[in-house]
Amino acid sequence: MSRTFEINKIVNYLKQYKSQLPELYTWNPKIEKLIALNVITLKDTLVLNGLSFYEKEIILKQKLHVKLNEYFESDKELFYKLCLWIVKDWGGILGAKDTDTLTVINDFLNSESPSFKRIASTSKVGAFMFPEKYIIYDSRVAYALNWIILSENAGRYFFPIPNGRNSKMMAFDMNVLIRLKNIKNYTPENIEQMDKRQYIKQKDKTYFIPEKEAYLELSKLVRAISAELWEGEQAKMLYYTEMLLFSIADREIFDDITKRIKLNIT
Repeated sequence: MSRTFEINKIVNYLKQYKSQLPELYTWNPKIEKLIALNVITLKDTLVLNGLSFYEKEIILKQKLHVKLNEYFESDKELFYKLCLWIVKDWGGILGAKDTDTLTVINDFLNSESPSFKRIASTSKVGAFMFPEKYIIYDSRVAYALNWIILSENAGRYFFPIPNGRNSKMMAFDMNVLIRLKNIKNYTPENIEQMDKRQYIKQKDKTYFIPEKEAYLELSKLVRAISAELWEGEQAKMLYYTEMLLFSIADREIFDDITKRIKLNIT
């Protein structure tokens, strides 16, 4: 199925924040374990920890990109250890068994159409390895992009949002906002229709991209956005757009929702 988005509307929305990205980005992982993995030296940690969170992140992405691809070819044990560092230490995803995490990462890397199962974990490795092809698909990125598409009328299709724990995003559930804006499509012709099984699931098919197609669709859309939003090397590396979407999701986007949503109950 062909899905189109008005890229210029999404880009125009993001332009108001792009120059602020170095200040907006506040993710700050502990990096000392990377010394034992031969990614950085002790001296590197002192330098990196003295930089802004944004500067530190860009350098980490570059170093991890090189080492992941090197280890993938030459040392699978180090490769898997580095994958686990990305998912657990960098990403903060601690609940799953290491063996299960490595299984889904292998499935991701060996598939032309990655599964949506644990996509927030697997896409972290994919994005570090192939920054011009893949992005990190997590709840914040999908939430922010869905709001922009919804609020700017930039398309009629929306991305499934992985489970997250952010209280602000949970407070204003994006799937509910999408359904409310399209409430006429969800209104039954008669009350008996509500007895049909999977009533909402069938209605959702009109608006929500299937999970099995979502990751490639999202990466494709972010490539198109990046090409228009940034210049030079930044336009090629998808993580600049991903970092921007991630950074504004639970602050700027939340603020925008509270100011623009008007609800009238008759």
